Amino acid sequence: MTAEYARTVRIVCVRGVSRGASDGELIWEPLKAVCIRFCALLAAALMLVAAAPQSASAHGATDPVATSYLARIKSVPAVLTAKVVDGDLRLWLRAPAGKTVVVLDNQGAPYLRFAHGRVWANQDSEMYYFNQNPPVDPPLGLKRDAPERWLRVASGYTYEWHDGRLHAFAMEAVAPGSAFAGPWRIPVLINGRRSAVSGSLWYRGGPSIVWLWPMVVLVLCVLAAWRLQDARVDALTARGLAGLTLFGITLAAIGRDLHGRPGISGFGAVELALITAFTVWAALRVGRDRAGSFTLFVITVVAVWEGLSLFPTLFNGFVLLAIPPFLGRLATIICLGGAIALVFPIVRLLRSEERDADSELADDEVASALA
Repeated sequence: MTAEYARTVRIVCVRGVSRGASDGELIWEPLKAVCIRFCALLAAALMLVAAAPQSASAHGATDPVATSYLARIKSVPAVLTAKVVDGDLRLWLRAPAGKTVVVLDNQGAPYLRFAHGRVWANQDSEMYYFNQNPPVDPPLGLKRDAPERWLRVASGYTYEWHDGRLHAFAMEAVAPGSAFAGPWRIPVLINGRRSAVSGSLWYRGGPSIVWLWPMVVLVLCVLAAWRLQDARVDALTARGLAGLTLFGITLAAIGRDLHGRPGISGFGAVELALITAFTVWAALRVGRDRAGSFTLFVITVVAVWEGLSLFPTLFNGFVLLAIPPFLGRLATIICLGGAIALVFPIVRLLRSEERDADSELADDEVASALA
């Protein structure tokens, strides 16, 4: 792709000279071609995201990577399977076949019903309206003993919904030095018998600001090497930075896409496969010393995207990734620091490629004059 980009630059330059274009036009035209290609790739990625099927959820699609509060399950009826999703936002529940399970809302009115391989929501429950996307105010006068109006919302034996009871104690101040925020309890009826899924909410403050220092040190070291204006040092710096950044991109993608909610989504698997293919392609170009400014530019864009997506891991105590918190924060630092540091070799490579293009253009002019 770098060779194709260089060829595009030469063609545009030759055409520009032939029609008497200015220097600004000679620089802008190839950059415009690159921007058009990048926008096309970005549009294709957004179309894939829009076309991806969303899992059944009454709260919409939210995929946080870190949180300050974590809800943990302490007790669940033996016939049920329950998991907290995204820290303290949603609850995933699996009901057994052959049993009718009803989840009660804040008022004690029926909210969800699992029966006969289907899931229904009660339209006369306050939580039905709170869990709309976007949430709406429930009608006035809803009571716990109001007749149920069931609406089928899913097929199967599992469902996931937003439940404010999981993080209700997050609204209250946590005592200094304490990690326990408070208990939570979600009542259920299993074949008419009352039971509950219960647990506790925990708080953890953000990590130390020292995590930002490796990124600063990396950028300063690359800046110092860049100021030497040595071509060999620039080449080694660019290759080392690109390899390190590709490692951070891979680590970040694994952490995000393999984190179950509660299982791994098909879109996450496809996204991980695409990013893995990209990192392998880029690593081969870097390893063979064939990575030009365009390859480094694409690596930088992907690194910025991954780094910003994991940025909350640097300010929240609980990391919601498929990798340990240390590795999640390390991937964030590598992606952001590598993306910033790569700007310096990209600028120098662009100047070098521009000089090479000018040299080839001069040779073409001499050749055409001799002809």
